[in-house]
Amino acid sequence: MGSWKYNAVKNEIFWSDEIYRIYDLKPEEFGGTVIELMDFTYPEDREVLAELTRKRLAREKFDLQYRIQLRNGTTKYVRLVGEPINNKDGLNTDLVGTIQDISDIKKLENEIGFIKKNLEQAQRLAKIGSWEMDAVLDQNYMSAEALRIFGITESEFKGTFDDFLSRVHPEDRSIITDSTFGDLSEEPFELAFRVIHKDGSIRDVFQIVEFRLDSAGQIAHVYGTIQDVSEKKAYERAIASKQLEIEKISQRSRILVQESGVVFAIISEAGIISYISDTARKVISYHPGRMKGRLIYDFYEPDQAEVLKAMIDTVIAEPEQVQTGVISFAGQTDKAIYLEVHVRNFLSHPTIAGLVLDFRDITNRIVMQKKIEKLANYDEITALPKASQLRKELAEKCRQANLKKSSLVLLMLDFEGFKEINDSLGHRVGQQLIVQLVMRLRGLLGKDTLISRYSEDQFAIVIEGLINLDAYQARVAEIIDFFYRSFKIEVYEFNINVNVGVSVYPLEVEAQELSMDEPLSDDDISRTPDEPDEVEQLIRYANIALIWSKKEGHNRYQFYSSELNIQNYKQLQLRHDLRMALKRNQFMVFYQPIVRIKTNDILAIEALSRWNHPDWGIVSPDEFIFLAEETGAIVEMGKWMLKKICDDHRYWLQKGYPPVYISLNFSSIQFYERNFVENIQDILAEYEVDPKYLIVELTESLLVEDSQKAIDDIKKLQAVGIKVALDDFGTGYSSLGYLNHFNVDIIKMDASFIRNVMLDSKTAIIAQAIINLTKALHIKLVTEGIENWDHLAFLKENNCFSGQGYLYSRPVPFLKIDELLEKGKCRPLLSRTTAKSQVERRKYFRQRFRNFLITELTILRINDKQMHVGNSRVLVKDIGPGGLCFISNIQFPLERDFTLRFAATLMGGEMTAIGTPVRVAELSESLFEYGVKFMMDEQESEELTRRLYELQVKMKKNILFADGNFTDKTAEDYFDELTGRPAKVDFSQYRKNHF
Repeated sequence: MGSWKYNAVKNEIFWSDEIYRIYDLKPEEFGGTVIELMDFTYPEDREVLAELTRKRLAREKFDLQYRIQLRNGTTKYVRLVGEPINNKDGLNTDLVGTIQDISDIKKLENEIGFIKKNLEQAQRLAKIGSWEMDAVLDQNYMSAEALRIFGITESEFKGTFDDFLSRVHPEDRSIITDSTFGDLSEEPFELAFRVIHKDGSIRDVFQIVEFRLDSAGQIAHVYGTIQDVSEKKAYERAIASKQLEIEKISQRSRILVQESGVVFAIISEAGIISYISDTARKVISYHPGRMKGRLIYDFYEPDQAEVLKAMIDTVIAEPEQVQTGVISFAGQTDKAIYLEVHVRNFLSHPTIAGLVLDFRDITNRIVMQKKIEKLANYDEITALPKASQLRKELAEKCRQANLKKSSLVLLMLDFEGFKEINDSLGHRVGQQLIVQLVMRLRGLLGKDTLISRYSEDQFAIVIEGLINLDAYQARVAEIIDFFYRSFKIEVYEFNINVNVGVSVYPLEVEAQELSMDEPLSDDDISRTPDEPDEVEQLIRYANIALIWSKKEGHNRYQFYSSELNIQNYKQLQLRHDLRMALKRNQFMVFYQPIVRIKTNDILAIEALSRWNHPDWGIVSPDEFIFLAEETGAIVEMGKWMLKKICDDHRYWLQKGYPPVYISLNFSSIQFYERNFVENIQDILAEYEVDPKYLIVELTESLLVEDSQKAIDDIKKLQAVGIKVALDDFGTGYSSLGYLNHFNVDIIKMDASFIRNVMLDSKTAIIAQAIINLTKALHIKLVTEGIENWDHLAFLKENNCFSGQGYLYSRPVPFLKIDELLEKGKCRPLLSRTTAKSQVERRKYFRQRFRNFLITELTILRINDKQMHVGNSRVLVKDIGPGGLCFISNIQFPLERDFTLRFAATLMGGEMTAIGTPVRVAELSESLFEYGVKFMMDEQESEELTRRLYELQVKMKKNILFADGNFTDKTAEDYFDELTGRPAKVDFSQYRKNHF
């Protein structure tokens, strides 16, 4: 550090020798002018000297830093500290100060990057003061900088040693006093202590002290410099703290690596271990010293060594790759260890020069994954494979059957009532029933037979290796017979009804042509339509056969046949799609008005569910309600429907319509819910619907099967204002006497009575009796099924109160019923005849048959999906070159694109045609008449026309013409005899027979 002085009068600068050394100049090389000083200043920092001039004129102290550039091009950082002083002439202001080379400090700042800012601040704030003390006179003198370090002004300092000592931190005062005793010397020495400012702040100072002794060796004068090193001390403490923290982190890292269970190894390209970490003791129970120098593959089983070698070979061939895998390590214990291994190529690294492996013990994770996989693939209660695992094991059994040229069958066994047992008696009883059922199957079939719990109440069984189909049939019959014995659980005894559907492997070639576009269940393995999976076909066919067996009654089995009926296929698809229909918002509510017969006023509307299926269009409840009851989906469907009609009712009130009564049918599944009435009340309250406008329809069978619950629930419903209607009256089990036990508000007479009143006098008498009975009991009567004016005339003649039916209105969607409600009346429709106009629109002639022609119908395509579903019988009414008219019990939506194939025996040969339905008329609730437009080229059309003319000639010559597969039955009788309605599972029967 050098000192300097500037004479303002002479405009000269005087330097000490140290400053010449800093500037690397000799005294004769510096003329002492400001211009020369500016030349040595770094160009970008010359404004600092301009600041110096301002300070001088303002008579302010200064402390400046800037760069200087020496003649050899070297740049230095210097610190210029000074203050203005008066010139001798009293008119001008001189400057005096010090220059310090701070280049080394700047260099230190760059080396310690992360605390660079703090270090720069500490260097910038460094201050040095001087002081002198006359020990004899006890007079102490401090420079202005020294006073600043002590935080006082010149007037505040008394100038005594005691005053000086009072400003030193009490804990450090002994440092000062001890230095004045003992063997004194005039050699400079250093002191470090703390001072306290008047604001209470504490500063660290560094002092260099030099004594002047008298002849007696006592202190006469004391000289020294003092520097505020608070920032430096703070920095040193921070450095020490950081070093301590780094040491802790380093130590913690060593411990964590040691305890982490990660083993690091370095091997050569040939697999020789050159290094392995100490964690090998803990992870694989091997001493590292015993592994070094050995081939790494020696420690693994041959198959696992191959896996590891493949990973190592890959990173050798592709150095940028990082290979990861899981291998098992037998080690020196009986317990296998699963290791997750990462392999990296560091062969080109100068320090490592090898392949680096790190592996950790993931045994617990692998074991947990296996447990999770077991839970996902195996039933928790029975330990049987679930559907997903069944597919894997069935695929393997099919593969083995192919190799052995043998066969197998897949059984889908379904038993009734499981959901109701759970709901009524609790899951514990239901689970015990499942366990007993599995134990019985195992006892019969043996432990090696593949049995799967395919769903909650459905089991899949694979039987293989029998000699022929008769042997398989005998085995299936034996399984069904095994369930005739009841199951006993606690105080309950259950008689279980089962049905079995069977598919055979190898599959029939013809059956393999069936469409597999849609999977059977949500868990099915996805596949492309061009590569149908045999396992999926087996499962699908077994389920189709299961549906057939259910239609034949309880405890029946059915083998799948390629003669697939369209209605059965439709039922199968509906059963599958029903699971997601509610979530996909496919259900709709249609309404049918209930009309007062005398005035045509709308008294109420009945809410009826419809399913807008993506393939089959609007599906009636007859086709899916029983499926919903079987699967339990009826509960959620019922809640959705009640919410929907409440929302509609609220909408009509907001439009200003008079409040309308809405009638809703509830199934036995819903009725047997524990909180049946409370659930209805909650939904009504949610939508703020007055309960008196809801009519709950219950069936006779439901009331009879659990009469006490029915009585209790009817009372609860009526207590809150809800009306109760008895639906399908007259079709139940008992006489009219039980009406005395049930206080119903409305009776709905079944449509079968009114349908036959004009044909059967006994039916007419019963219908009249019911009308009179309801009047005597003061119960409102609604007659269902009013379809023509004869029906209406009979009801008017007998003064029936109200009714509903197609004569007034079919069930209609929301917008249509909204129009009727706005009018408030619904008048009977005039009879419509459209046959003539239909005939007139035909381009070609039609040959009408005296009797219906029985024809085989196959679906070739639905929308864009290629199918091959058949065969179902339909009745052809007439045929022409352009199309035909047929009657079927299957409902085909015209808005969907159906391609149909027709095949019939006529005039000693087979006649086939392909077409698409373009017209439909609903003949009854279950019969539909379709008009079909053929899809054929000109040659095919000409050939058909020729054959039809030939047919026409023969029929004119012989009015009893019967050269073909004709039937003399009516359409209703034919289809009733052929198929009947789908068998419905009546869960109310379960309570009667099995508890």
